[in-house]
Formats: sequence, structure tokens, C-alpha cells
Amino acid sequence: MTWDVVIYCPDTHILYDATLPDQRGVGGGLMARIRLAQALARGGHRVTVIANVSRPHVRAGVTYLPLDQAERKRTADVLILDSSGGALSLEPALNLSIRASLREVRVQGFAPIRGLDRLAFDFIIPCSNFILNVIHRDWGLNERPAFVIYNGFPKLPELSRIRSLFHRRDPFRLIYTSHPSKGLESALAVLDRLRVRDPRYHLYVFGGDALYGGRDTPIPRHAGVIYMGTRGQPQVLRALERSAVAILLQDRPEPFGMVLTEAMYYGAIPVASPVGAYPEIIRHGWNGFLIPGDHRSEEARSEAAECIHRLTQQPDWADTIRRNARQIPWDWDTQARVWVNHWTWVLRGEGHFLEAQACTVCGGRLLQTADGPHCISCGRYFPYETWT
Repeated sequence: MTWDVVIYCPDTHILYDATLPDQRGVGGGLMARIRLAQALARGGHRVTVIANVSRPHVRAGVTYLPLDQAERKRTADVLILDSSGGALSLEPALNLSIRASLREVRVQGFAPIRGLDRLAFDFIIPCSNFILNVIHRDWGLNERPAFVIYNGFPKLPELSRIRSLFHRRDPFRLIYTSHPSKGLESALAVLDRLRVRDPRYHLYVFGGDALYGGRDTPIPRHAGVIYMGTRGQPQVLRALERSAVAILLQDRPEPFGMVLTEAMYYGAIPVASPVGAYPEIIRHGWNGFLIPGDHRSEEARSEAAECIHRLTQQPDWADTIRRNARQIPWDWDTQARVWVNHWTWVLRGEGHFLEAQACTVCGGRLLQTADGPHCISCGRYFPYETWT
């Protein structure tokens, strides 16, 4: 079945067009919006994005319309309401003239979205179980139906990925791919400890204020650091293919962390803090590593450096961790099918349920989707239940 989908986002902090993620890079919320729309279009669905775009245009099968066209009356099978940056408000959606069979609010952060308490919608779609818990515990919306759907990661052309997966990887090359405020200071501290052991260790740094609509400010010169700033996503992914380890030490409770799944799929073993959604994605010692404690502490930084050095000294072990990490199923095409599985169940009553298993949290029935089982009662997703 072909679905007619409208994605509406009233955020105005960044004026953009659909080429922005590939050409200059952008933050996770906007990136996820564009990538989901493109994946749905690749699946044969009709997709319109109404957002703060600079002009009406069509790219990769998706129609993009400026916000001033949101007042036009239109119909859709599914309306996805999304606010991920700037004022974090869906209040403008209160006046939308879009009639849809299913209205869903996509939640990609832990800060409450203004207007949600007055908005008519059928489902909340959190980007992780962690955000589902935040919505229930902190937002007072535990009575509203929810259904967790992870964000995806993009796939580069297969030939490029195979060529570079192992043959070009530098065992001493580390990478940081987030805004500097999240944890760059700790990444630099880990690098310094490693360079005492071996000066061949070096760190590529991607990300800056341009991710959020500002201008990058180069970081001070630091031994062993190659500062790249904000770059288009394909360039970041190719850098991950050539890096041994991704350092993701931070205290910000990451709502999902596309930088994590991108690193895992492209072979940069994650060494991360157990914050936000990271512990539900990383299985410590199997597909990455979780470093407990305050990431600013001597203990955490030394433990991270020791973990990275052991991976360098034991390449066969590192390759095993890397292969395990690359088994994650959450590419964007798969996640688009999860959305479709959800719509098919809600609007048509069709879907495959696991008869021998039930939700371990609430006892609800488990709907089998493209990425595994989801509870239709509490909305929780079980990421490792069926595919490992």
C-alpha cells in the first residue's frame, strides 16, 4: 500500500533546503527529518515536508514546501508533527488545516515541546526507550499512546564501504563527531593519555556551531588533533570508515545518538558514556564499550584510554567487536518500514504478533516489525530480542 504522508515542522532557527545534510552538515533533528522523508519516498510513498525551507523544491522524491504554505487545506493518510530545535514548540500546529487519518508527534529530545498538551494527536513516537521513559516520568503524558521508533543511519554505496571497511582503517586514528560542547574536552584528554604511550594516536574532530545554524569556531591547536568542523554527512561517514574508535564520552543524556549508530555501522568502535539511550544500543564488550562515572574524572578518562589502547594492541579482538557492531539493523530504509508497519497495524489492523512472547515490562502483545518487536501497549521497543 502507498501512504500519503505529510511531515510538518514549525522550527524556524535554521532556513534550509534538502541538500543541507549532504553539502554542509546539520544537527540530528533536522537530519532525521530529511532522511526519514527520503527513505519513505524510496519505499514508494508520497511524502511532503512542510518546514522552514528556503523555497518549494523536490529532492529524492520528497516535496518540500515553505511554512507559509501550511495554511492551505490538504489531506493525508498520516501527519507527522515534529519539533526538534529552536523554540521546541508545536503550537503553530494547533491551526493546521491538514486532515489526516493518523496524527503522530515525533519526539527526538528530552526537553518538553510547547503546545503538546493542547494538541490533538493519536500517538507519540519517541526515538528511544529512554525518551519514552522521560515522556512518562517528566512530561505527564503516560496516558497517551506511544510507539518507540529509532532513528536510522544512512548507507554509503556498498562498493565504497567494502573497500574501506578494513583495508584503509588506521588503528591509531580516533574520531569525535558531535558538537564540541558535548564531550570534546574529554576526548582531548583521552588522546593526551594515549599519546604518552604512542605518539601515533591522533584525533579527527567533526562538528561545530554550524550544526545548529551558527558558525563554526575552530578549536585551539592541540597536539595530534585534526579539526574538520561541520561537514556534509557523506564526508563524516567516510571518515568513520577510516577510524578505529569513536570517542563519545559526555554527560548529556543523549535522546538517541545517530553519531553512535553511524560509528557502529561504519566500523569506528564506540567508547561511550552510559547516558541517555546509549546503554540500550551498546552491549558493553560485545559491540562497543560503556565507561562508567563522570566523563571529566581521571578514572573515566584513564579507563577509556586503557580500553582504546587494548583494542589497538589486540586487532583480532577489535575486529570482532567491529563485526558485532555492524550487525545493527537500523538503516533508514529499515526504519521507514517500521513506521509503515506501525501505520498498517493502527489504520488497517494488520500485523504479525509474537504469540510465544510478551512485553517484559507491561505484559502487552509484541508486534513484529522490520527491526524487531514493539509492545503495542506501552510502546517499548526490544532492540536485541530477535536479531542477535
